[in-house]
Amino acid sequence: MAELPTKINLTVVTRERKIIDVEVDEVVLPGTDGELGILPGHTPLLATLKIGQMRYRQGTTFHRLVLSWGFAEVLPDRVIVLAETAKLPTEIDPARAEAERIAAEKELADLSSHDPEFALVEARLEEAVAMITVHRDH
Repeated sequence: MAELPTKINLTVVTRERKIIDVEVDEVVLPGTDGELGILPGHTPLLATLKIGQMRYRQGTTFHRLVLSWGFAEVLPDRVIVLAETAKLPTEIDPARAEAERIAAEKELADLSSHDPEFALVEARLEEAVAMITVHRDH
């Protein structure tokens, strides 16, 4: 009987660069149908990701980053995340994120949910809120 892995190799990449490539104990991804918790030995799967915060644990330390859409390939000993964008807490400007949140909320107030722009503005709002949360919890 094969032994289960005890760690996960986590790689997060965007079109522009590799964000992280680390060995971790746990990964939590913002799946389109809810959060996905992944431990070593997880059943292989492919998942679509939404805007939100991704968390990963190394020992007892949790780390966070913001993902904006993408896909994840989960294998028993590896998680590969292909994201449209990804930001580490150190790359987040909290004042800019707060200004973006306020602007998006104002725009949403003037739009109907049937307006084609509504989903785009709502996505900007979700990303701004995720950045504020990740930066605050860092």
